[in-house]
Amino acid sequence: MNITPADQLEQLLARIALKDQAALKQLYDKVGARLNGVAMKILRDEDLSNDVLQETFLQIWHNAGDYRRGESEPMTWMTSLIRYRTLDKLKAETREQKRRDQFEEVQELFGEVHARSPIAGLLKREIDSQLGHCLGTLDVLNKNAILMAYYYGYSREDIAIHVEQPLNTVKSWLKRGLARLAQCLDH
Repeated sequence: MNITPADQLEQLLARIALKDQAALKQLYDKVGARLNGVAMKILRDEDLSNDVLQETFLQIWHNAGDYRRGESEPMTWMTSLIRYRTLDKLKAETREQKRRDQFEEVQELFGEVHARSPIAGLLKREIDSQLGHCLGTLDVLNKNAILMAYYYGYSREDIAIHVEQPLNTVKSWLKRGLARLAQCLDH
């Protein structure tokens, strides 16, 4: 009887479901590079794709008993696992980059001073005082949205969930609030 590659993978998954570590190593040796290639195509980052590959094999370790050959081929099942993990990682990285970009926007908006001279200290206190005054002129929703986004580092999506409002509403609050804040700081 001729055993197909899919049969071999199915047998390895069955052994992994029984917590056979040698089977996990064999599976990794057989398909790890191909799965990592899937992650690499999406993420375009070796470290991130390696992280996702490790997370996926941990998921295979815990969920191998859920695999059903009648629903999909073994390679299809594992590819879908890594694909979903990769997309989650990509979303998380995108959110983190947005937070960094928002932080830089705030530093520019508030004229962040990096010098450590006495004059720089006076300028920073003056800016902080102006900022405090201008924040006080905003309505509560705009002020809270700005503080959550730029002081506490919440993403727009996180703010929307926290205040139970649509994402577009939160974006509008931030946009209006920043425009009013910038206008106040210019005077």
